[in-house]
Amino acid sequence: VEKSALATWNWDGQFEDSRPRPPYQNLQKGVAIDTAARLFALGRIDEALECVDWCEDQFTVWSDPIHHMDWRNWKLPTALEQYDYYTPIDASMADMVRGFAAAYAATGDALYREKARALADGLVRHQRPDGTIPTYFDERGAGADWVNCMIYSASVLEAAADAGVDAPSVDLPYGVCAHLHRVKDPAERADECRRIAEAGIRRVRFDFEWWRVQKAPGAPLDFSHYDAVVADAEAAGLTVLPILFDIPKWAEPVWEHLDAWSNFVSGVVSRYGERFPDIEIWNEENLRHFWKHEPNPALYAKVLKVACAAAKAANPRVRVLFGGTAGVPLDFIRRAYENGAASSFDALCVHPYCHPRQPEGSLDAQLEALRALMAEFGDAEKPVVITELGWPTHDARLGDIGVVQAGLRVARPEQTSWRAAYAATEAGAEIHAELLQEALPPGSTCEACSGARLRERLAAGDVDVVIYPFDETFPIDTFPEVLAFVRRGGVLVDVGGMPLWFGVREPSPGVFVRIEDKTGEATAPMRRELRIAEAANWTDPTLPREANRAFPTAAAVAAGFKGDPAGEFATRYQTPALLREGDEFVPLLVAKDSEGRDVASASVTRLAGGGIVIVSGSKKSGAAGSAGEGGQARFLVRAMAMAFAEGVEQYFWYEFRGREIDPHYSEHHFGLTHRDFSPKPAHGACSTFIAMRPAGSVQAPGPWRDEERRLFFPQWTRPDGTKAGVVWKTGEPQRMKLHFTDAATRDGPPGGRPLPEAGAGCGDDASSSLPDIRFFDIFGNPVRPDDADDDGGCTLTVSESPIFFSGGNLAAAE
Repeated sequence: VEKSALATWNWDGQFEDSRPRPPYQNLQKGVAIDTAARLFALGRIDEALECVDWCEDQFTVWSDPIHHMDWRNWKLPTALEQYDYYTPIDASMADMVRGFAAAYAATGDALYREKARALADGLVRHQRPDGTIPTYFDERGAGADWVNCMIYSASVLEAAADAGVDAPSVDLPYGVCAHLHRVKDPAERADECRRIAEAGIRRVRFDFEWWRVQKAPGAPLDFSHYDAVVADAEAAGLTVLPILFDIPKWAEPVWEHLDAWSNFVSGVVSRYGERFPDIEIWNEENLRHFWKHEPNPALYAKVLKVACAAAKAANPRVRVLFGGTAGVPLDFIRRAYENGAASSFDALCVHPYCHPRQPEGSLDAQLEALRALMAEFGDAEKPVVITELGWPTHDARLGDIGVVQAGLRVARPEQTSWRAAYAATEAGAEIHAELLQEALPPGSTCEACSGARLRERLAAGDVDVVIYPFDETFPIDTFPEVLAFVRRGGVLVDVGGMPLWFGVREPSPGVFVRIEDKTGEATAPMRRELRIAEAANWTDPTLPREANRAFPTAAAVAAGFKGDPAGEFATRYQTPALLREGDEFVPLLVAKDSEGRDVASASVTRLAGGGIVIVSGSKKSGAAGSAGEGGQARFLVRAMAMAFAEGVEQYFWYEFRGREIDPHYSEHHFGLTHRDFSPKPAHGACSTFIAMRPAGSVQAPGPWRDEERRLFFPQWTRPDGTKAGVVWKTGEPQRMKLHFTDAATRDGPPGGRPLPEAGAGCGDDASSSLPDIRFFDIFGNPVRPDDADDDGGCTLTVSESPIFFSGGNLAAAE
């Protein structure tokens, strides 16, 4: 071998099903991998690595980002057998797992480990429920099973696990939430699974409801429903992440039925074994809606501890995930840690929603604050998983405009037109300001203002009314100025749910960061200053738990309120409890509490000093802003790139298929596809991202943003060693000269403004030519630079729509 194949790289193969070929016409990798293993054992590392790298180059297929070959029937990543039989084979994948695992053991290079993991995961994903592994990994899938290949693949997987290459869930960074367990038609469910896999997604997350599995205390666990759902997912090559919660009524509250809870968790893990590499314990346990009681981090920690013990006893290898929280509630997570949660989970899950706002300044800030908290408890190295995050594309509208119109007439009957300032808490607020201006009396104006602009207008005295967004947010930075405006006799409108509830900061112009506080405690002093005494069923048990009908009062009718004659749905209320001497509380809409008393769901409060506050607790669909389909696609790429740059292990988009029942309800429009499976632009953007950053990619260390210029440039190394990344900027587009470096050189970046430590150690000198850099838009279409030169740079227009690049490191920009 050393005198022939190793010297000439003519690793010709001769198989029983292929005729002889001239030299180099039927190359194969089996003997080359065997030779590499022997060379590693002899300590001849460089020659062994050369063999492994040659096998990767000739026979390993990681991805196809530009779709230049028809690999639709190949489930990537994969490995091929020989030139004469250019087909994915289980034993060929096992060969490459063995080679990469040996390279990792010899060098400690994490990239080899990730390559071994990615291919080993592919083998496991093709494994059938009975443990058998098919021979062919193409359209024949269930072709003849060669037992010798099957045994070889299994033995390689076992050896790889012993070498530290196992951890399949880590190698599946891309997931999606899909309500598969609710799809009644098996054919429709199987179709959805197939479509998820075709998008390049390999994980699917859905509820694993205890009440479906065990109808009565002591009854046997019946997994028949979920067996069918899991089988459909696995048939499409998907790995399931089950959310264990939604308990039966007889087990309420769960912390008083821990033995039954333990039995359920143990039953799930025992039944599905390695098919469930990890399980998530509860969903958004910091919300009453899902916890079913007042959220309690101490009790959750107790429930988590029992679940972890039961799961590990059933399968020590299963990973237990801290249930994905609504937002990133640092106080809740802190108190769970203080109650001993750290020893009861392997990864922490969060749902850092920031829609309809952009992710920059919000997603990264939330994740960094979370990491800092975990570090306080010595848990900084534990993985973080985003099990829900997405942007909706619903038809946004102003939900409670009737209350605004009637409230202004009650507030100042004599005023015929208004100068309104819409206090923005998101980018693109101009559309809401335009809708408001149309709804106000003729001659009125409405401008979307934030930060300095809102302060400027209030100081100038050219505002009659400040209108807060219709989605329970308000700009907390400018509240002192708004409070002073009301005290001087101005009008404040806050409709659309709990008033002054979610404060939004604007750390830099156009960047909005929502402060996550589901309790509203942080903003309670601000409401008191405005005499707003809010109420809801979770603060007052006499109030209706579900949406209740509220009807207009005589004052509202006299003001021309035109609402639904059957009544407006109300979920939040106000009382006059905080009124002071000289104040007046005027209900506009009233509902009945459990004792038959009137309670206001919309009201006007006249303050003794002359100011007026108009509030409505009706939270109508469509009031929250929409990203639109184009914005959803752009935000998807940016959020995913930011998440992995922040060290997130896995990202589950919420959700795959939109329900689209109510055109104005945001919850029904998060899907990558429409209800009929027709793809939205975000579907293509998701597939492009996965192709450009395939499983097994290693994130580049170091900074990935230039906050001064609002420029973002996360980068990574693909499993085949290619340097790649994505670049965008917020705000106005800018024509920029980008300098790329070749990973093979070691000098500094060639001019331009260096990115903060970007591409450190991978520079190029000014005399070298531009590396072979290719650019793609978010849909995988090639992008041609405006121009390129010989100093390693090219000019592109960088905007809010990200541009992928492949072939080098982005080191500087000007």
